[in-house]
Amino acid sequence: MGNRAQAVIFYNQAVQAVGDRSNTTNASTAWQLFGAACFADPTWHQAFLTFGNNAFDLERRTAAIAAYRRCLACDPPPLDRAKALCNLGWALHADGQTQKAYTALQESIALDSNNPATHINLANVHGIMDQPALAVKAARRGYDLDPNDPTNEVVYAFALLFNRQFEEGFKHFEIRFKWKLHSFLQYPYPKWRGEEGKTVFLVADQGLGDTISFSRFVRAAAKRAKFIQCYIQPELMRLFMHAFVDVPNLNLLPFGSTFPEADAWSTFVSLPFALGLSDAEIRSAPDIECPRVSLPTTWLVPDQKLHVGIAWAGSTLNNINVHRSIPVEMFAELYRVPGVQLYSLQVGERAEDANAAGMSGLVRNLVPYVRDVVDTVALMRDLDLIITCESALGHIAAMVGKECWIPYSYLGRDYRLGHAGKDRLWAPHHRVFRQGQDMQWRPVFDKIVEALREKTFGHRRA
Repeated sequence: MGNRAQAVIFYNQAVQAVGDRSNTTNASTAWQLFGAACFADPTWHQAFLTFGNNAFDLERRTAAIAAYRRCLACDPPPLDRAKALCNLGWALHADGQTQKAYTALQESIALDSNNPATHINLANVHGIMDQPALAVKAARRGYDLDPNDPTNEVVYAFALLFNRQFEEGFKHFEIRFKWKLHSFLQYPYPKWRGEEGKTVFLVADQGLGDTISFSRFVRAAAKRAKFIQCYIQPELMRLFMHAFVDVPNLNLLPFGSTFPEADAWSTFVSLPFALGLSDAEIRSAPDIECPRVSLPTTWLVPDQKLHVGIAWAGSTLNNINVHRSIPVEMFAELYRVPGVQLYSLQVGERAEDANAAGMSGLVRNLVPYVRDVVDTVALMRDLDLIITCESALGHIAAMVGKECWIPYSYLGRDYRLGHAGKDRLWAPHHRVFRQGQDMQWRPVFDKIVEALREKTFGHRRA
């Protein structure tokens, strides 16, 4: 038996440090104090449970998994054991140990079937196991147990969307504003519910790719509304000016404009819900039209190679970016195929990765040619193929029907591509190369190299 009294002192001080956000060093201090509590009494399950939680919050998954196992070895009471198994299951899931995560979560439910977090975690695991119907069932159970927790409803919404229940999924996805997008709830008008005769402030609430994907519903919204003030990323201005030139009750505003006069607000991703669209109507909505702009092709390497545009990173604002983004060095593997020439369409803070990796003589940088999405499309049309992580470039390729290959991460998936990448919403010309449970990119690029060999052979023959 350890010194429980001393362990409690360390533990309580750690809890106080975690709650005090006035100093950035407090999280590190709490980490040390929780560890001290574990050593003061190595039989106290609560110390290991909370140490594991703290480790996971600090993105130290291996330590968190070990701490939860130490907690279980302390023979905690059934409800605490269920909680430790629930947290262990989530940490194992985040580490790619899917089957072990599933086993832990099932054990947790057997001990306590009324913990919503366990069902929510199980829903995510079912999704990764390509069991979307079971994911919906588990997520619905977690949501029913605590419908007031926005996280539960968000997970339920994604489970529905991955199960191709789009109408119901988008309805529940409206909870994202209470979940994380709190600033939208401060707008000086109510949310638009699709009423006729309203002036609507239509805002881009997700990334550039999402705005492009959901712009297919703008015409239907314009038919319902009296007027639309459309607030978009500047890179989309020229595209939207062309696509909606014949829509008289639509005004385009670039980010940074002041709030306009309006009766209600909505976002692009909210349009299917606001318009009350069915699954079939959502699926069949056509892409917007992009103008055909011709740029000089002096940037093309003058030979008979297969010209491939690449991008390796998405926006850091996206929760799945840590999973979906790819080390640029992996794209050098494509030169295992003779006759290939790579071109960078990577924009943003990761645009210089290729140069930093010593690949400036291997990857021609096209970003200086790009002012906006229209320029990106013009360059894309002169390339033979696009290979990109799941990011805005893939959505741009889908808009114009360009062949696009997606190295698809094990954990960072997008509901439009689905879990398996077979039923691809709005992206029929995409091809998905899935990452395995090891969450390594090399096997993915081995598959891409083989496919590229076949394509290069066919291209030469043609």
